[in-house]
Amino acid sequence: MFGFNCRVTRKLCGYERRAVEGLLERSGLVFEGSPDYTAVAEDCDENIVATASLSGSVIKMVAADPRWQEAGLSGAVISALMRAAREDGLYHLFVYTKPEMAERFAGLGFRELAASSRSVLMECGAPGVEDYRRSLEALRRENGAPAAAAVMNCNPFTLGHRYLIEEAAKRSPLFYVIVVEEDASVFPFADRLELVRGGTADIANVRVISSSHYAVSAATFPTYFLKDRGESSVARAQAELDARLFASLFAPSLGLERRFVGTEPLSFVTALYNSVLKETLPGLGCEVTEISRAASGGEVISASRVRAMIAAGEEAGLAALLPAVTLEYLKTPRGAAVAAKLRDAR
Repeated sequence: MFGFNCRVTRKLCGYERRAVEGLLERSGLVFEGSPDYTAVAEDCDENIVATASLSGSVIKMVAADPRWQEAGLSGAVISALMRAAREDGLYHLFVYTKPEMAERFAGLGFRELAASSRSVLMECGAPGVEDYRRSLEALRRENGAPAAAAVMNCNPFTLGHRYLIEEAAKRSPLFYVIVVEEDASVFPFADRLELVRGGTADIANVRVISSSHYAVSAATFPTYFLKDRGESSVARAQAELDARLFASLFAPSLGLERRFVGTEPLSFVTALYNSVLKETLPGLGCEVTEISRAASGGEVISASRVRAMIAAGEEAGLAALLPAVTLEYLKTPRGAAVAAKLRDAR
């Protein structure tokens, strides 16, 4: 770029951070989190005039000085981030952006995965969504249709999860448990997947699969581009996008006619999420059914309750909340390491 210098840094110094925050603010955006990389473009006076960041596999916080919009600086900083990611072996990237920005990202090779009135999710690189779609379609050919599903984090797998799966499986010829792959939970994804498979192996019509990268996780959904960043607004935006992605990918590929969720008396955000699913999915060809949560000791069984008990060393009460497979896991070195992490975080 004539007259501009583009570079990537792992950690912004104080001056750089303030300059990036100011540029984002002038673009109606905010700086959030601790990105792995930030790319900046500087003019001949070393003023930062464009920026973009990468957190995990998600490109975010893209902005350019309006005076230089026609200079292609947004594309330059995004390209710099993509090169840095490839050098680290990361070839599959995502971006959440405003609808009016989608065309610009399409010009850089990103493909739309799902869109709502407030946000668009796009990806580039391989393996991509069509590769995953083919794997889901192979499962449909192998197992048949129609089917139903639930998307679960299972952090960890509890008797509450087991109860919902049992009840949903009774009402469905075939039932998929889609375990969120995003590794933002204290219990690692590989362990969570193994626990759900082990804990449902006796239910003949249940199939347990990974969401791959295609469940819009609250842990990774960015808020920097939303005008209203209040808790309920963010939860609704995330849920809308997740519902549309579920309807366009999982439902047709697996032959899903219904999605099951558990009632949510504890978390306002999760209750709102369920409400958005019920508003959105039926119009896209997939019904939603809520199942009352299982309870123990007068309280609903929740993974957050289990994690709090593990952190407090209250192992004696876990037998009423956890299936045998999870109780046995906690006795293993991997389970003990997770328990230690929970205790250290108190």
